[in-house]
Amino acid sequence: MSTDSPRPARIEICRFPAGKRIAVTTSFDDGHTFDRRIVEAFNAWGIKGTFNLNSSKLQRTGKAAVDAPGATRTNLDASEIAELYRGHEVAIHTVTHPWLDRLDASQIATEVLDDRKALEDIVGYPVRGMAYPFGAYDARVIETLRGLGVVYSRTCENAANCFPPSEPLAWASTAHQYASNPTVPERFAALHGNARYSGVFYIWGHAFEFFDKNDWEGIERIYKPLSGHADVWYCTNIELFDYEEARKRVQIAANRATAFNPSALTVTLNVDGKLVDVPPGQLVKLG
Repeated sequence: MSTDSPRPARIEICRFPAGKRIAVTTSFDDGHTFDRRIVEAFNAWGIKGTFNLNSSKLQRTGKAAVDAPGATRTNLDASEIAELYRGHEVAIHTVTHPWLDRLDASQIATEVLDDRKALEDIVGYPVRGMAYPFGAYDARVIETLRGLGVVYSRTCENAANCFPPSEPLAWASTAHQYASNPTVPERFAALHGNARYSGVFYIWGHAFEFFDKNDWEGIERIYKPLSGHADVWYCTNIELFDYEEARKRVQIAANRATAFNPSALTVTLNVDGKLVDVPPGQLVKLG
């Protein structure tokens, strides 16, 4: 390449794929049959969810779980998990849903690793995300998780700027789904309406809350306003972390002539106002 070739004045590594401005991600715990309504709605609206499951609480009948008359919460059957959550993410919620901060290191490791292995047997891919049962954790729990292949673990805490977290194993969300003053749709509208805002909007909850509150309309009221925006990336929790890791690995030449992407994901660059995708393992000329 000639040294006289024009070089970009500025190259930015986009926060999200395709230069999207905001990432919307969600998380639901426990794996009850109520999740089916969440998945159905999200599939229709193009929203993605991460579903944190307790493997020992799943039924093992070999057929889809049936809600018993009068039952408030029925656990899903293991046989329906892979298909139900296809296109979404299955993540760790421990085997038996204990207070992890009350266990010793060996029991913590068993709860997490056994849940991970059981869920991987069900879904057929590496399970790398997690949510803490009861939101309970401490420094000892975090240190135990570090060697177990857990990329992140969601807490029940909230943070206005929740991503990227300084400690992925103590990841706060934006808000709980029933947050008020402002509500989830109000919070999203305020952020999305600010053309200068770029960040992650992360909402979590339980599907059974809609049953307990007799508020099935709440699924549409809370989540549909988040959907359908061209400048929003709808992703699972692990997709968010994987893209962040990929964008950190992009190598931009000091002379701004080329960029190399050593990761397995396409990363988007903003080159003097023009979006340029750098495919996995490829070197792209920028000027």
